[in-house]
Amino acid sequence: MSFSLSPIGIFLAIGLLVPNILFMLLFPPKNIPSKSNKTPWLFVVFERVGQIGCLCLLIITKNPAGEIINSWLLLSFLSLILYYLLWVRYVRSDREYRFLMKSFLFMPIPLAVLPCCIFITAAIWGHSFWLGIAAIVFAIGHLKVSSDSRSTI
Repeated sequence: MSFSLSPIGIFLAIGLLVPNILFMLLFPPKNIPSKSNKTPWLFVVFERVGQIGCLCLLIITKNPAGEIINSWLLLSFLSLILYYLLWVRYVRSDREYRFLMKSFLFMPIPLAVLPCCIFITAAIWGHSFWLGIAAIVFAIGHLKVSSDSRSTI
């Protein structure tokens, strides 16, 4: 296994982090439900460990030799573009909390599904077993936490 800084991985990691940072600082949601479902702590741990693992491994996983751009990388970028479009939808909706969880196409919680897709397709693109494991752990936790948040709407 070989590690080095991946410019494409760095771009994807920053691309995922930027809207979340802006969300926390500049665009907090309005009308957050007062009641919340208690997510079991194990799923929260999975989400956080997977999140840190995915971001770190995405940045240091060596880009595959030979064909750098393939369909898996294109799927990652397409997922990132959709992710941004959904953040624009949220901001244009006057930052209503329900738009963070609103379905899009076939995805019930797209702002949770798309980061999982980005990490999984990046793992396949980079032939990174460890990034794949971190992406699965993240997906299990993130989808459960997001699903529990959605059910409060």
